[in-house]
Amino acid sequence: MSGVMGSALVALLVAGGCTITHKTSGKPLGGEDAGPDAEVSEPRDSSTRDSSDPPSVVDSGRDSSAPDADDVSEEDDGGPSVLLDVPCDQQIEESLDGLPDDLACIGLYTDVISKSLTPRVRNFTPGAVLWSDGAGKQRWVFLPEGEKIDATDPNNWVFPIGTKFFKEFRVDGRRIETRIYEKTHEDRWARGTYEWNRNESGGKRSQGTDREDVLIAGTEYHIPSARECEQCHGGRRDRILGFEAVALGLPGAAGITLQDLVDEDLISPKPARTQLSIGDDGTGHAGEVLTYMHMNCGVCCHNSNQNADAYSSDLFMKLDVLELDGRPVNNFEPWRLLVDQTAKSTRWGERTRVVPGSPEESLLVQLITSRAGPKEQMPPIASKVVDGYHVELIKDWIRALPP
Repeated sequence: MSGVMGSALVALLVAGGCTITHKTSGKPLGGEDAGPDAEVSEPRDSSTRDSSDPPSVVDSGRDSSAPDADDVSEEDDGGPSVLLDVPCDQQIEESLDGLPDDLACIGLYTDVISKSLTPRVRNFTPGAVLWSDGAGKQRWVFLPEGEKIDATDPNNWVFPIGTKFFKEFRVDGRRIETRIYEKTHEDRWARGTYEWNRNESGGKRSQGTDREDVLIAGTEYHIPSARECEQCHGGRRDRILGFEAVALGLPGAAGITLQDLVDEDLISPKPARTQLSIGDDGTGHAGEVLTYMHMNCGVCCHNSNQNADAYSSDLFMKLDVLELDGRPVNNFEPWRLLVDQTAKSTRWGERTRVVPGSPEESLLVQLITSRAGPKEQMPPIASKVVDGYHVELIKDWIRALPP
């Protein structure tokens, strides 16, 4: 792995107040000591930590993938720490992509036990969310100090090198996995998924697995591999799906929003409009339907990026942020490509995507109510449970469309 990438993540850990200490020597490693998806509560920000709080990561020869009580140690000052097999900086330097094996080393937390966040890691909730089978989610972004998001193309932001995104998934309140995307070069992102252990004191990098012990609506929870993640993220020019102008400018966005990016001078050029509104088509449902289609289809698979998984379908569902001023949506590209349009697919022949007045005849309804496999359902991957709320919403919208 490039020393530059490794040094960057080690620097983030140290700058965040995470002293990485080897248990036998007690000496610092990698630097000197430094001070409708369900949403979950925000972890304690590291800025609230007392100056006497202990280092968050301690290395040892024990296996921490599923620690018992002995795997959580107390430092001399009485605080908790995680026992690691290999020091964080060594994990990062030896990794091919710059990501460590241990969740405690990815730079999200200064203390994985108390869930204290690294300084400058900010939480956010998009105003349009991706359906994740009902799992609870929490999202964070780390933007390098002194850098700005390039919004020259307002619909396709470019992030500075060193940007990191984290996304945590919970089921029944229990942490199951955390995903990371870190920009390491102008055209490259390191990506990984980390599986939490049972007592949520840490976790290990996963290559993707089904969790038989974690069920949503009777189906096993699936932790995707990095390659599976890229099937969706590869449809975005700079990979990130939910941190973009539309998602951060719509009502419901929270944490860091489009307005916050402008106020804090974190984006350039600054958008003329930071409060976005999607109009209607006379049905009373179009705004919410197009929001759903944008986030669940448009930002990943169905857009004009030739790398997008469904580019050849000519069904482009990504909204144009410059149009979101409350105007009627009937001339929006996503609306025009859905309503009374024939599918461009040999599999579906002459089926009509949306038949006004008839959900039963509409191909869209068939696909969003199916979980029969990638070629038979929407979204094609990463979902085993039908999104009942939005299915009914789309049916109501179609019924209200005049034939």
